[in-house]
Order: sequence, then C-alpha cells, then structure tokens
Amino acid sequence: MLPLLLKKGLGYFQKFDREKALKRGEQIGSLLYLLGYRKKVILKNLDIAFPEFSKEKKLQICKDVLKYFGRNIVDFARIPIYAKNEEFLKIAEIVEGKEVLDKYKNRGAILITGHIGNWEIVGAVLESLGYKTSVLAYRQKNRKVNQLIEDIRKSANIEVIYHDQPLKKMLTVLRKGQFLGFLADQNALRHRGVFVDFFGLPASTISFPAKLSLKYRVPVIFTYNYLDLDTKVYKIFFKEIDIDNYGKDDYKSLTQEFTKELENAIRKNPSQYLWTHKRWKTRPEGEPENIYD
Repeated sequence: MLPLLLKKGLGYFQKFDREKALKRGEQIGSLLYLLGYRKKVILKNLDIAFPEFSKEKKLQICKDVLKYFGRNIVDFARIPIYAKNEEFLKIAEIVEGKEVLDKYKNRGAILITGHIGNWEIVGAVLESLGYKTSVLAYRQKNRKVNQLIEDIRKSANIEVIYHDQPLKKMLTVLRKGQFLGFLADQNALRHRGVFVDFFGLPASTISFPAKLSLKYRVPVIFTYNYLDLDTKVYKIFFKEIDIDNYGKDDYKSLTQEFTKELENAIRKNPSQYLWTHKRWKTRPEGEPENIYD
C-alpha cells in the first residue's frame, strides 16, 4: 500500500508545470507546520544553533523549513521530467567552483555535502555537465519504496551505491576518475562517528568520508546549494578542501573542516536546511542523553 500511495503522490507533482508544483509543495509544508510536524525538533535545533534569534524568528524559520521540505519533495518527484526534457541546466547553475570540478574530472574526488538546498539536484546537474557521479545512500526498509527512489535517481543517470555494499565498489568509482557523493551531516551512532563542533555543540558526525579520503589520498570537494526563491533556480557552490594539510590519521580534523564549511553555508540561509533531523541526538560520554525530550 505504501509504495502505491508514494508513487501516486510523486506522480501528482508531475502533472503541473514547475511553478504550480512548487506552490503545491509549499502548501503541503504549510499544512505540516499547522499539524506540528517535527516542530519540537526544529525549534530545539534552532535554539542550539541560533540562541540569539527571537522566538518569533525561530517560528518563522520553522515554517519556512517545512515549506522548503515540501518544495524539495516536488523537485525530487520531477527529476524524471527534468531528465527527459534536459532541463537541469535551466533550473540550476554553478555559481562558484566549476574550476575545481574540472581539475578533478577524470581523476576522481569525494563530494561532501549536507541536507541543505536540494542535494538530489546537484548530482543531476553534474551528470548533465558530463561529470560522472555516484552517490552513497541508505536502503529504505521497504524494498518497493527503495526501488521507486532509486529509479528516480537513475532517471538522471546517477548511480547509487548503498552503505551495505563492499568498499571495493566505492573505490572502483574513484579509480575510474568519477565523483563519489556523501551526505555527511546526519547524527551518527557513537561507534560510527566522531564528535566535532557544529554550531558550538559537539555533534556525532560520520567519519568514513574523511577516513576514505586520507587512507587513499582522494581529493575532497565540499558543495552546497540553495534555491533562489525569486528565480526558482538552484545556486550551486563547490570548494576544494586541501587534504595535504592532514595525515592519514587526522580524519577528525578533516571531518571538523567540512562540518564547519556546512555550518557557514547554513548560516547564510538557515531556512533551507533540514532541521527536522535530531542532529545532536548522540551525546559524548558523561553528557545527558535525550536532549530532544
């Protein structure tokens, strides 16, 4: 039942032109706000990240975050249409860092980003420009739902590698001179991550991308994007992180650097970050758990 409902829901957003579809997404976000969806989590995160903001400003960001969430669902659902009509370069543009992509084209590099802007669109844009890209993803528990999501990604020629697949598959991508993309900003279980500073509070952050880079000396490129609400065009930024500054065991310092880059990007546009996630859920030893209660 769930896969069928999801398929019909995603198909609904493909019936309209993009402007109308995005408005539908914003309406869904506004409804989620009225229903209180993840409101407590969002506001707790904003209390941590922006203690200087007024309650009124945090509530407005909370509402805008859910509208952004709705828009993201819409544009993800429409990826097959954008691919068929070759429209990715009409709805997105690289503002900074194309020279970094060119530097490592056919040489291979790790792309690191977070849940800011629309991360799904970035891979599609890279493919449209001839930068072969694979992305690391978690499998959905429901097999049919997972297949539906994978099919949407593959419609834009994005290859998906799952976390439970062998390391060899990731290394093959890099050795072919392609880009390998990571979302590296979700709360990590203590044994999978390292604690680095994120908005002034230790956050357990996945260390695997940094370990992979430093062990095999693979270049790292940080990227983020946001949607220009006037033009409805995604603005994409790329920046190389110099791994020559780090030895092979300095993965925590490298993780800290790209986490700081993400924080800087979020500060520029806090309403387009996925604050619905319990980012600080895992706490260091000795600190109280359940800060979201």
